[in-house]
Amino acid sequence: MVSPEPQTILHSSPLAHLDYSVELQVKDQGLMGFWKQHRLPGHPEQIVRSPKARGYRTTSKRKGFLHGSTLYLLLGDKGALPKNRQYFTASPLEPKEHEVIYRFLQQKLSEPAFRLIAGHLNYLIIRGNYMEQAVIFNVDLMNGPLVRKMKLLSAHLQKLPVAISAAFVYLDPSQSDYYLETKRPAETLHFKKLFGPDQLGATYGGCRYQFHPTSFSQINESIVETMLERAKELLAPSQDQSLLDLYCGYGLFSHFLAPAYRQVLAVDGEGPSIRAADANSRLNKNRGGQTKFLAHRITVGYLEKTLPPPMVNETILLDPPRQGPLPGVIASLARRKPKKVLHIFCGVDQIPPSLREWQANGYTAKRITPLDMFPGSANLEILILLEPKA
Repeated sequence: MVSPEPQTILHSSPLAHLDYSVELQVKDQGLMGFWKQHRLPGHPEQIVRSPKARGYRTTSKRKGFLHGSTLYLLLGDKGALPKNRQYFTASPLEPKEHEVIYRFLQQKLSEPAFRLIAGHLNYLIIRGNYMEQAVIFNVDLMNGPLVRKMKLLSAHLQKLPVAISAAFVYLDPSQSDYYLETKRPAETLHFKKLFGPDQLGATYGGCRYQFHPTSFSQINESIVETMLERAKELLAPSQDQSLLDLYCGYGLFSHFLAPAYRQVLAVDGEGPSIRAADANSRLNKNRGGQTKFLAHRITVGYLEKTLPPPMVNETILLDPPRQGPLPGVIASLARRKPKKVLHIFCGVDQIPPSLREWQANGYTAKRITPLDMFPGSANLEILILLEPKA
């Protein structure tokens, strides 16, 4: 019988035991099988390999369970509490620094002095880059005694032999499965800094970015520049074209691509990400390019009634969350008659219905470029270039 821990690791990283070249072969074959099964148009290119195949995740999490006097930090749920006194589950996909931090916090939070925190802990989250990390305590209660305990704990964190640049506490009384925010609220009133800078930072392709610790960012830092270059290659931007960047986040694509376009208009929901995108314009002002950021939920009503009319020679970059755009959004975008669309998928489930909708509205897939954004797992990031049917 397989013990709970190996089962949990297998579920979270089912391909991590394979040699990376073999893993890529398996994924290439699996993607082709998926394409044929769903009778999708076009032919996927060979998967672009990740520069880092293991230890690449710059965001990781553990679910916290206080069992008796001991805190368990697990990849799985409470039903998988191990019986072999393994209080922490390591992952081959995470940097060793993450393991050091998690093991330290598991021990500290099991001590009587810090058990108050353990009793209210939903998740421990680590975010950052390959040089430094930030720790986020997701808790179901935030009051004076708890915050004071966390500040004491933070003083211990800063003495670890790994670089921890900041620590934060995030309140989620709903104890939701989503480990940062239940519904990605516009405001961050329930988010408190314990120490360090208010923002996380990154540099890709000559662009500087800062963003709020709860904002979405790619988990595989090693392949981000490759993704940006592939997107630029597929879009083939020029100064007589304009770009509409939807679900722009903190402006990752907008700022990188802006110098190659006549103008860039970017949209994302209200909240810290779109505010960071606008602020990042100042960090990248020397690169050139005209960018404008708008804060609004991307709905059919917004696209049809509020969003400015199509720009000159408009191209659309569409990078929605995993669940895809809201119903009707693709049809509404097709009515803008863009010259090209680059639709980015962070999983394959949404590809068949989305491609069918694009086809029904006069667009066809010209290139399908898969990137191995998630080595060791069964997921892929897939960039699909669409153009009007001839």
